[in-house]
Amino acid sequence: MRDIHKYIIIFFIILLSYFTPSYLFSADMNLIASLSGNKIMGKFNQPSAIFFDESKKRLYVADTGNNRLVSFDPDFNFISEFDAGGELKYPMSSVRNSKEQFFVIGGTEKNGLFVIDISKKVFKQFDIKDAPTRENPILPGKLAIDKNDNLYITDKANGRILVVDSNGRHLKEIKLENKLVDFSDIRVDADGNIYSLSTLERKIYIFNNKGVLISSFGKMGNKVNEFEFPVSIAISPNGFIYVLDQHKGSILTFKKDGVFQPSFSNYKWKNQGELYEPYYIFADMENKVYIVDRGNNRIQIFQGEK
Repeated sequence: MRDIHKYIIIFFIILLSYFTPSYLFSADMNLIASLSGNKIMGKFNQPSAIFFDESKKRLYVADTGNNRLVSFDPDFNFISEFDAGGELKYPMSSVRNSKEQFFVIGGTEKNGLFVIDISKKVFKQFDIKDAPTRENPILPGKLAIDKNDNLYITDKANGRILVVDSNGRHLKEIKLENKLVDFSDIRVDADGNIYSLSTLERKIYIFNNKGVLISSFGKMGNKVNEFEFPVSIAISPNGFIYVLDQHKGSILTFKKDGVFQPSFSNYKWKNQGELYEPYYIFADMENKVYIVDRGNNRIQIFQGEK
C-alpha cells in the first residue's frame, strides 16, 4: 500500500510540473530598475535596442520614435541625449567601440548604416568596403561588436553576417552553405564565438571565431523549451543564452549545448516586472539583463545570478 501511495505522489508531482506555467519555475532574476523617462528627458517612444558600454559603465538606449540615443549612468540616472543635430532618424540598433565611436542602423528607411563620432562632431554614412557581392544589395539589420572593435552586421537581404573593422574594411562573411537564413539578432562572446537567432526558423546558430558553424538548436512549439516567436538573444557572463520570445512574453534560458534552463517572466499588461511585446534583450558582464519592453515604452532591468 505504501508503494502505491508513493507512486501516486510521484505521478501528481510530474503532472503538476507539466501543467504549471513556465514562469513559476523562475530563474533567479530580480527586477532592479524600470526606465520609461522623466521630465528632463521626456518619455521613451518605441525604443528598439540597448547597448551597455563596459568600459564607461554607461547604458545607451536607441529611442527610435524620438530619433535619438539616450545615455544613463551605472545607477540608471539620465545623462544626455544625442540626435546628431536632428539628422539621426529612427535608430534601430547601435553599438559603441573603444574609440568612442557609435555605429547605428537607422535612417528614414530604417536600414541605413551610420557612424557617429561625438567628440569630432561627425555623423556620416558608414561604408562597407570589399564585401562579397551577392544577389541583393546589403540590407543591415542588427549590430554586435567584439573586444577588437570589429563589427558584426546582419545582412537581411542576403542571409549572412558581415564582419568588418571600424573603418569598414571587410574581414569575413558568415553564411550557411545553400541556405538563406534570417539572422534576426546577433551577439559575440569574449572568445569571439558568434551567436545568431533565426526568428523564422525558431533556431539558434553558434559559430566559432573563424565563422565555422559549431552547433544549432531550437524548434517551434508551445512547450516551455520551444519557441513561438523569438526576437532577440543575449549571452550571460556565466555562459547562458537568453532568448526573448515576444509572443510568450518570456525569456527562455539555455546552456551553450542547447539544454533548456527554467525561464522567467510572464505575459501581462503594464505590471511592473512583466513584459508586453518585448523587443530586445542584452546582458552585461555583471549579468544585469536589460529588456526593451516596447509595448510599455520602457526598459526593464533585472539582476541575474552572478
